[in-house]
Amino acid sequence: MADSRPCIEVLLTVWKDTIEAIDNGKLDHAKRLIMHADADLKELEKQTVLPQSSEGCYTQAEKCLSEKQEIPEMQSEHFADIQLELQPGDILQVQLTSRIKRGYQMPTVQLVHIKPKFEICVDHVNSPITCFSRSADIPSRTHYNDTKEYIRIWKPLCEMESAANAVNESDIVIIENLQVKFNQELEGILKGSFLLPLQWINEWAIEFNLRNCFLCIRKRGLKLETSNVETSKVETSNVEYSTLVDPKEFTWVAHGITSNAEKLKNGGSKVEFYISHLPMEDILKCIFQKNTHFTVEIIPKLIPDIRKENAVVNITSACDFVKAIALGQRIPREVKSSLNIVRRKINGLPALNQSQYHAVDKALNNTFTLIQGPPGTGKTVVGVYIVHSFFEHNSKKKRKWDDPKDKEKKEVILYCGPSNKSVDVVAEYLMRFKDSLRPLRVYSQEVEMLDFPFPDCKLQFSQRTLRQDRSKPELRDITMHHRMRQDQNIYSAQIKDFDKRIKLELHGLFSSRYKNLLRKARAYELQHHDIILCTCTQSSTPVLTKTVTARQILIDECAMATEPQALIPLVCNKPEKV
Repeated sequence: MADSRPCIEVLLTVWKDTIEAIDNGKLDHAKRLIMHADADLKELEKQTVLPQSSEGCYTQAEKCLSEKQEIPEMQSEHFADIQLELQPGDILQVQLTSRIKRGYQMPTVQLVHIKPKFEICVDHVNSPITCFSRSADIPSRTHYNDTKEYIRIWKPLCEMESAANAVNESDIVIIENLQVKFNQELEGILKGSFLLPLQWINEWAIEFNLRNCFLCIRKRGLKLETSNVETSKVETSNVEYSTLVDPKEFTWVAHGITSNAEKLKNGGSKVEFYISHLPMEDILKCIFQKNTHFTVEIIPKLIPDIRKENAVVNITSACDFVKAIALGQRIPREVKSSLNIVRRKINGLPALNQSQYHAVDKALNNTFTLIQGPPGTGKTVVGVYIVHSFFEHNSKKKRKWDDPKDKEKKEVILYCGPSNKSVDVVAEYLMRFKDSLRPLRVYSQEVEMLDFPFPDCKLQFSQRTLRQDRSKPELRDITMHHRMRQDQNIYSAQIKDFDKRIKLELHGLFSSRYKNLLRKARAYELQHHDIILCTCTQSSTPVLTKTVTARQILIDECAMATEPQALIPLVCNKPEKV
């Protein structure tokens, strides 16, 4: 890089003195420290430097690209193909910010300009928690005083994980020239809103929840002048202390979190947000002007993270039994008559030993049971025996519900696990009793889409899921999205008709009818089965919570799940036993 722009090394002690001089307003002294840090600085300044125009810095790299190939106009209506070939020594324009390292403010890259109208925010990619959340101050505990304390401790932990996972997924939507309305009701609190027309939402297949998104809002092409700043502590012109390598324009950056998404009468959405991180202390006057347009990068939270956050927040409305489990409080024993386990071998399953029979007996006669053991000791088989016993008990004795809403739902046994693989192992055992126990394997819509894709479905789900998880062919007879298309389902003929036409683009009314038909078919299958097998995350999907209620809940490989993840099936149900 020495052949293309100035570059000097500064000792940490010199940098410390420079920062202190800037903090004290001694800019001349800070300038002298930098200028004398290297005797060869003047010679280096005579060399080629970055152009001052925000568009001129791409000439070398773009020249290399144009000699080899042209950039395709558009490969898809949803994606813009941006190509850039670089060689050692090529120049990229960057925008710097500061970050505290080892107790001192250190410069770090904030933006990398790839094209005149495209830049990458390195700031939130490297520090998603700083930009979209905050570091949790209190570690988790074994016991909690109340649900408020539980939420106060676990909510920041979940928010940190949500921010890191969403940014790491890189499943973003960038909208150029979006009109954003900012307002500042209180000092230090910046809020805003923007409108998304229905046409944009449909054309761009925006189906993620706009209430649960992170935002990176940028305003490029601003002139580097003190007059742009609303509150300037230093009266001296910024340009006076700008070096030759600094461009005369900059990009204003703010990071925010959506707080609400209201559907409008015309079908569009009004999205409200608040700013969580301002890399620049000064707020520009121009952002408050009417009809000001910004570049808005929308980063949706992942569905598993949303459901974990909801489980923690909704612990206040959970039943007393679930609250006692979460808070680490004493769980009362069941007063009702105990279930007598018949110690007999179930055909199609391995025989149990005395320790395993004892574990089954404890699970049947206690409201809360933890079965622990090394790998390969038959814990999953014990779980299948427990499910079999619960099924026999439920068929003989119906549950009395206090809430009238629960009476309308199908009573089931919910068998969960932290991953699809853990649930599939149990499903293979229960597959042997598909006619008597009526188990149903419920996969997520991401996995269902791999077997039965529909238009734009790849835009709506995690790309990692699309690469990794698939439904097991061996479980097809008890898998919900396959049974929906079999003759026993009253909606199967209509669904198969849509499947034949799926290669055609389905938009508007046809797409809505298809999705509505799938919802009805899923509800039909759930109402005709007694054992539901799914991941912990999938247990809170709307079609499940509205159609069934779990009388007993089993979580296999629970130690492999995080606490909020294991809490999901408990909070959205009112179980008798766990």
